[in-house]
Amino acid sequence: MNARWTYYFVLPSAFIVLWYAVSAAHIYPVYIIPPLGMVLGSFAEQINSGTLFQNIYWSIVRVIAGFAIAALIGIPLGIGMGWSNSLMRLVEPLTNIIRQIPPIAWVPFAMIWFRAGVVESSAFIVFIGAFFPILLNTISGVKGVPVLFIESAYTLGASSRQILTKVVLPASMPSILSGLRIGLGIGWMSLVAAEMMGQDYGLGSFIINSSTVLRMDRVVVGMITIGLLGFLMDRIFKGFESSLLSWRGR
Repeated sequence: MNARWTYYFVLPSAFIVLWYAVSAAHIYPVYIIPPLGMVLGSFAEQINSGTLFQNIYWSIVRVIAGFAIAALIGIPLGIGMGWSNSLMRLVEPLTNIIRQIPPIAWVPFAMIWFRAGVVESSAFIVFIGAFFPILLNTISGVKGVPVLFIESAYTLGASSRQILTKVVLPASMPSILSGLRIGLGIGWMSLVAAEMMGQDYGLGSFIINSSTVLRMDRVVVGMITIGLLGFLMDRIFKGFESSLLSWRGR
């Protein structure tokens, strides 16, 4: 095992040992700190029944839908706002106001607008959470392209479209990808909060339903699953980002 993986496991292992020691000492009731064995038993129970995978499926579907829409709208709009001062002046005041509103504040509207939608209401909350990091990082990336690059391209006879696609977009790609990664993380957290309010399935719904009957072992199962899935998605996206930007190291 190399040093990097050792670092990944040291702190979690220490936390598990501490958790086991505290729960074994019976200092707190099981509904405050569920014993490790009880949580592992709940994991096995939820896996065997298929409930855990069902909740994971719905959460993943919702986060992918909301994140994809946020990227499809946020990247083109961000490029346009970064490239055109007129569009920036037109759109920036409204987007700057809306982005101050926490995604969870949109839940009541999402429940009304998408009343019959199993996926749509939570995907909308993911969209709100992911959209603004993607938009702002895209704008920053476009505006951060050195003027010398653009002027040199104009001097060589490139059209505005060629400059945008061949110069500005590649140069701003690191910032765009960073925004996508941040947006995915915020969208994932927003989704779980949204699922706690009015969804039948999903990890957030699983947690809130378990807490109402004081099954805190199941709550911990949901929390660990959320953390592991979020970590896995971030690692996958980071690998994709490194692969796409491999040209920077050449």
